[in-house]
This record gives sequence, C-alpha cells and structure tokens, in this order.
Amino acid sequence: MGFHKLCEALETLLLQHEQMIAFALRKKEALVANEVDLLTEIVNKEARLLKLIVETENTRVGAVNDFLKEQNLTPTPSFKVVTMIRMITIAEDKLRLTELADRLSTAVERLRALNDLNMKLTQQSIEFNDFSLDLLAGAYDDQDYVYKRPSDSSNAQHKLKLFDSKV
Repeated sequence: MGFHKLCEALETLLLQHEQMIAFALRKKEALVANEVDLLTEIVNKEARLLKLIVETENTRVGAVNDFLKEQNLTPTPSFKVVTMIRMITIAEDKLRLTELADRLSTAVERLRALNDLNMKLTQQSIEFNDFSLDLLAGAYDDQDYVYKRPSDSSNAQHKLKLFDSKV
C-alpha cells in the first residue's frame, strides 16, 4: 500500500514540477519582453503551486515511512530512493519507481537551470534599470571626469547612485 501511495506522490510531484518548468519558461519570456504584469501573475501562480508541492512532498515522505514500516524498518530522514529500489522484489514495481525517480530528477535539474537563467536575466534587468536611472538623474557629472588629487578627495563623501539611495 505504501508503495502505491509513493508512486502516486511521485507522479503528482512530476506533474507539479512540469508545471513549474512551464511557469519558468513563461517567466523567461516575460523578463525578456519586460512584461511586469505578466511576471507578477506568474510569480503568484508559482507561489501557489509551491505550496502544493510542499504538501505533496509531505505526502511522499509519509508514503516512504509507510513503506518502510511495511518492510519492518524504522523510517529515517536520510533514506534514499536508490535504497528503496534495491529493497523492492517485484521487477515491475522496481522499474516503475526507477522511471519515476529518473523523470523527477530530470525535471528538477531542468527547473534549476531555468531558475538560474531567470535569476541572471533579472539581475541584468536590475543593472540596466539602475544604469538608466543614473543617466536620467545625471549621476555622471562632468566632475567625475576631471582629475582630482587623491589627497583632496579622501575627505569627500562618495555620492550614492539614485537607485541605491531610494532603496
């Protein structure tokens, strides 16, 4: 019984991670197109889905614990799927669990890569906005290009950029 609950939880996790991948792809497009409203909508949907993923993960942990109890073993937090696959004696179940674990692992790695890309795009967008605000606010005065003696500028305070000072 615990094995079937585990497989159901892994299938649900896989579907939820595939939805997160779809959100990450849409988020990338929104970042590139500078669509802030769409980006906000996607982030809100991701937050709701993340709560569901946490619930499903708790279900998975419970299913693993049930499976271990069925095998007369004590549940441990460090129990791995590979160990569970070795314990299963039915080849069909072993194959199903291996396939689900591999697919979920692949989905998680793809999601990590997309999240890294989106973080870089967000950082570039922030840097571009900071630079644009500095240009518009005149942060780069002519005095920045005139030579000053280092001894004279040691007492001068460094001017904060507009974006930094507003935050």
